[in-house]
Amino acid sequence: MNKKDPKISEEKSLLGKHWYSSIYFILSAIFIVWMLFFDTNSYLTHKELSNEISKLKHEKEYYKSKLDSENIQYNNLRNNKDERERYARENYFFKKNNEDIFIIVTKNDTIKPQN
Repeated sequence: MNKKDPKISEEKSLLGKHWYSSIYFILSAIFIVWMLFFDTNSYLTHKELSNEISKLKHEKEYYKSKLDSENIQYNNLRNNKDERERYARENYFFKKNNEDIFIIVTKNDTIKPQN
């Protein structure tokens, strides 16, 4: 039985090959790396876009709440004369005929003089 059986030697040579030398494994690894990092629709691109979508959703909520508060203030100013007067006096330095207005400016305040 010193004679080599061709069937046994063929099986041994197939089992003796390393798994990483297979062309299918190499091509699969290249495909996965390509799809994860280099493709137009790569994982990194999807991650960046989902982060941007999340950021834009937060901005949308912020602006929506800001718009709601501005609408409330607008309706309040439109319907209430005392509120209009208070707003004009606080923001535009309006005054009544018998009043004097004193504006105190600190270093952090920047009020541009009106021409």
